[in-house]
Amino acid sequence: MPNERKMQIQIKKEDDSMRRCAIFILVIFSLFMSGCFENIISEVRYESTPISLEYKISYGYYINSSGKGDFNVNYTCFVPQPINGYISNLSVIGNYSYNDLKIGSNRIITWSFDENGRKNIKIGIEVSVRTNAFLVDLDSTKYLDIKNISMDIKRKYCRDQSIGNKTLIQPSDLEIKNLAYSLKISDNAFEVAKSIFEWLKENTNYVYHPQQSLPQSAKETLNLKSGDCDDLSILYISLCRAVGIPSRLVRGYLIEEKNGKYIATPHAWAEIYVGFGKDGWIPVECAGISKDIEAEVHQNFGIEDAFHLRLFVDNGTNESLALSSRGVRVRYEEGLKIEMKPFVEVSDVSIGNYGSLVVRKDGRRFYS
Repeated sequence: MPNERKMQIQIKKEDDSMRRCAIFILVIFSLFMSGCFENIISEVRYESTPISLEYKISYGYYINSSGKGDFNVNYTCFVPQPINGYISNLSVIGNYSYNDLKIGSNRIITWSFDENGRKNIKIGIEVSVRTNAFLVDLDSTKYLDIKNISMDIKRKYCRDQSIGNKTLIQPSDLEIKNLAYSLKISDNAFEVAKSIFEWLKENTNYVYHPQQSLPQSAKETLNLKSGDCDDLSILYISLCRAVGIPSRLVRGYLIEEKNGKYIATPHAWAEIYVGFGKDGWIPVECAGISKDIEAEVHQNFGIEDAFHLRLFVDNGTNESLALSSRGVRVRYEEGLKIEMKPFVEVSDVSIGNYGSLVVRKDGRRFYS
């Protein structure tokens, strides 16, 4: 009897094992037939990263004078405007009168004051920031055809733009226009913008160079096949505009951790109008350095991570573009020595959430 009992138990275990195996096969078969299994196999998952940040940032200028004489200071400082987040506790640095203005979508603090003799001045702003990663799916069916984009938006964001006598954004240039149309694989704004982005990644290199008075023009960057974040963004914007995709420049900071400390580096990127996203606009990071084109599309096309802090968004006019590059200006009498130095400090950093970017075969994109 004991041996017979053991045999019955063993048979039951084998039956249970076969039943579980049959259920597992049935589940896998169902997933395969529904397409879910294919998505699981084909999805791409990237390394976990912070997708929500809180921090305090202060930035502006030190202006030190020595000698005798009068001087005048004019400074325009942009207030942060996170694409997916908010600011709080804004305070103005310095004991000088200022104006709080709105120009387009940009909020700016401006100073204009007179001083004389030896002075040590610090002006700028300090603000608390909460940012969250922003992204859109890679499914092109959600986006407009170029022909269906509003003509008012096209007129505003598809023209040449200059600072002073230098034309930077050049969609009307024949070489740029011919190249852009060679990359126009359909009439879908998202598909075409992605095609142009892939060309940019395959044919240009990010190269840091010391700060210049003005960025390279689109044509200069096209000929050099290299540039910094401003230069590459301006070329990309010009190519998109050339085929009728409204595009604009964004300036701000890139928050980075180095040696256990957070710093903020001046940065620039692009936005394109495709009819879906944030009021129809999606961000495009043009200065990625990976040679993996698929990874560049997944992580930089239609994504603005929590480390990007936008300060300025172009409104399509020459005046707006010039304003973004103005900085601080000091007029002073002979006999004075003026030293100007920008400052930016990041503190009280708190990471809210981590997530891994997941990209599915059907174009769905999310953080998990």
